[in-house]
Amino acid sequence: MLAFGITAKVDKDAIARMFSTILPEASKEDLDKMGVNLADVIDSNSTFMIVLGAVTVIIAIFGFIGACCLIQWMLVVVSLHCF
Repeated sequence: MLAFGITAKVDKDAIARMFSTILPEASKEDLDKMGVNLADVIDSNSTFMIVLGAVTVIIAIFGFIGACCLIQWMLVVVSLHCF
């Protein structure tokens, strides 16, 4: 998620081209009728993806270090995140 968000922030047109090749023609036509620009949607969501990916990485680091070093509070943070 973090890599996708960074890629979308740096080159939103490349991600938009990738999605346009995946989307069926009917969906592309519907987006065009509604006036939705896929590159703008990707650009507006890229910051959210970066933040969400960074939070996930931090929690994963807590779990890794907590499990390796048997640090209980880090394991509690990871277990609370699972609920």
